[in-house]
Amino acid sequence: MLQTWHVGIDDTDSQSGMCTTFLGTIIVDFLLKHSLEFLDFPKLIRLNPNIPYKTRGNGAVAITFMAYEEIIDSLWKGIVGLVKENADINDPHTDPGLILIKGEIPSAFQELYWEALYQVIPLNFVKQLLKKHTSEKHFYVKEGRGLIGAAAAIGAILSQDYTYEFIAYRNPEEKKSERLIDPISVINADKKTLLTFNNYDYEHKQVMISPHGPDPVFCGIRGETSSAVIRMWELIDILEPIQTTMVFRTNQHTQVHFPKKFLGHELKPYLSVKVRGIVAKKPYNYPGGHVIFTIKSGNVSIDCAAYEPTKRFRKIIRELIEGDEVLVFGGVRPASSKNPVTINIEEVQIIKLISIQEKVTPKCPICGASLTSAGRNQGLKCKKCSFTSPKKKYICQQKSRKLRTGVRYVIPVCAQRHLTKPVTRNLPLQFHLSPEIDFKYAFYDFLKKRTILNNHDINRRETYTYMKNKK
Repeated sequence: MLQTWHVGIDDTDSQSGMCTTFLGTIIVDFLLKHSLEFLDFPKLIRLNPNIPYKTRGNGAVAITFMAYEEIIDSLWKGIVGLVKENADINDPHTDPGLILIKGEIPSAFQELYWEALYQVIPLNFVKQLLKKHTSEKHFYVKEGRGLIGAAAAIGAILSQDYTYEFIAYRNPEEKKSERLIDPISVINADKKTLLTFNNYDYEHKQVMISPHGPDPVFCGIRGETSSAVIRMWELIDILEPIQTTMVFRTNQHTQVHFPKKFLGHELKPYLSVKVRGIVAKKPYNYPGGHVIFTIKSGNVSIDCAAYEPTKRFRKIIRELIEGDEVLVFGGVRPASSKNPVTINIEEVQIIKLISIQEKVTPKCPICGASLTSAGRNQGLKCKKCSFTSPKKKYICQQKSRKLRTGVRYVIPVCAQRHLTKPVTRNLPLQFHLSPEIDFKYAFYDFLKKRTILNNHDINRRETYTYMKNKK
């Protein structure tokens, strides 16, 4: 009987290699060899970025397809074999989990997804959840902490806001941190593909589509439609071989990890929170280039930190004064021997600004120029028309503040996390929903041109390799 199936996978990578999306791509390629039908792009689901157990970006993968029940045992055996073969199991921090669900996605899995976006989920809770759903299959290595992300990824419907990511992979044996990509081509392509974002940090002159670790990801291009991220890839110049590519539908850059407001007394380590409070202690510089200020929320004082990697964002934070009312977005860092519980800031919104009065010299009543002091105990004078006033009468006026209410102050591109919503995504998002509402056909369109995409810029790569060897 033909059924819908959902595969979820997580925690197969390590700091020294592998990538869960790459293993997800390997699984897609395995499934393509069988008689089944994909119903959507594979989904890349980012969960709470503050989890202490994460490897890098706390991302899990889910794959949805239709297949006859008679072949599922064979498919499951093959997928388990791929996890055993490709997951970086020897790394002590790698804890893979794999789940297969039949039919409609249980509401409990959907609820788990929304919880896993901002808090720490106990592993035993998920294992008990799996026991209640006898129709599912699951496999794990070691403790199986990856089961949490695998279940949450299956539960992520992505029926509202979502984005896409085109990922190109190099040979996983290639462990170098450098990626050979022409930065000028990235800038030019960024300007031609308006529905992509976070390709280049113009302020800090950094290519943002290429990571810097030893994993197999060569680059990742993010945008509002699959066609936009594919087009961006076609426009950039790459200078080394690519093994394969994949497009994921994802919750990245949607800000879904801040679903609720917290009061000060509700904060716990590793939560993703948004907290409304009054600035109780003005910002000050902390060793290491960090800027710290304190807010009061629910009669609890909370330190908030803009760390050195947030660069110019710290200048914005320094503009806050006592009495300003703010909404702070960020991750809760646990207390240490030197510091209290602290919110690691991703974004600040101004609710209310305190009015500041300052003394200023009046304007000349004759010509309108600013008056200046005529000397000690000698009143004011106008240098332009020689008008004099026997008394120094100053006026009070409201000082202009650089901050504004109704503005999202977000950390720069080079410091943003996978779920942080860039300011460029503040526009209405409906335009990216309707053209690709039939995700199945859009995914198969990608698969048709995938061979060409995998060989993109091969001639230039060969020329580059020849010139490099000649030197």
